[in-house]
Amino acid sequence: MKRLLVLLVLIACGLVAAALSVPSNAAVVNGSAISQQQLNSDVSAIAGSPYYQCYLNSEEFLASNGSQQLPPVQGAGKGQNPGDNPTATSAFVATYLDTEIGHELVLQVAAKRGVTVTQAQLADARTALSNQIASVMQQVSQTAQGQDPKFSCGPRPAPLTGEEVLGQLPASFVDSQVQFVATATALQQNVAGVGSSESDLIRYFTRHRSEFDTVCFNGAAYSTQSDAATAAASVASGTPFDQVAASAVQHGAIPCNMLTVLAGELGVSPSSLDHLTPGKVSDPINVNGSYLLLELSSRTPTPFDKAKPVVSQAAQAAGSQVAQQAVTAAERRASVSVDPRYGTWVPVTASVFTPFTPRVSDVLNPAANVAGLPSSPSSPSSPSSSG
Repeated sequence: MKRLLVLLVLIACGLVAAALSVPSNAAVVNGSAISQQQLNSDVSAIAGSPYYQCYLNSEEFLASNGSQQLPPVQGAGKGQNPGDNPTATSAFVATYLDTEIGHELVLQVAAKRGVTVTQAQLADARTALSNQIASVMQQVSQTAQGQDPKFSCGPRPAPLTGEEVLGQLPASFVDSQVQFVATATALQQNVAGVGSSESDLIRYFTRHRSEFDTVCFNGAAYSTQSDAATAAASVASGTPFDQVAASAVQHGAIPCNMLTVLAGELGVSPSSLDHLTPGKVSDPINVNGSYLLLELSSRTPTPFDKAKPVVSQAAQAAGSQVAQQAVTAAERRASVSVDPRYGTWVPVTASVFTPFTPRVSDVLNPAANVAGLPSSPSSPSSPSSSG
């Protein structure tokens, strides 16, 4: 298989291509430009951060259940100055440009709805981004591929943290990612009819207060639904739960958590557990083929200050489907043009289709792509591809 040719995205400063005629925009989305400078800067930030590359690879791996992976970031071309980053592969740049187009559409939808973000929301978004990165790295470390350097960034005593990853990136790049997270969060809350200010979240918390109670459960897992149902009937007839649970495949106390968080982890709605009182058991819950019974042991109200991050997430979840529908509709209606060096915008899939090879006119040193031919002496620092 022919390896990917290197795009002429010269992400290091001072390369000879700066003097060439390069389109100023990588893409234009409904009249708003994603400049070549912006794309180069972002790709440069990623190319210079092995930690962030490991995070992106891990995120794609988990999201696709291991069936997909991102193309490699770094190409074969090198800059002429010490410390210059290499060029980037055409496949990765097209993929990332696709991401930036998606981000721009989300920002446009938010702007049309009058959604704005405050400094407090930006601070919350940075924390959320850091936590998301840490969660991804923790999850991938528990898979069979967890020690693969592509995901782990080498042997480590513990998975990469969000702050370690963000600390390896330019502040301007982190700020743009935080801005997007904050805006997307506020958009989801907006379409859910919640709003994005703290007072809006307090109102949501007040309306759904019981869902944020801190609950503690005893659990018992059974291999079949009928066994779990029989056990539940025994408890309902007066047999103590711990006595019934003794015959379970596995049983014990479940760490206390907010009701909505625990329900989300189990894949059920909060309402399916909200009605339980101490000593009562849930209906059998299918968890990866096992059937779980829960007995509520204690329940205490959670103050808003402690529940706030979870309240924000719950409000986002309430609006996520509607927000996605709005963004999908915007993608289908969008007028998008893409610099042909990166590919072609395909409205049906709302994505950038990457060309198999660049146009000959876009290759600074075509001889570098042909085995056995010497490189042009006039372009010693031009990027080259691997054939």
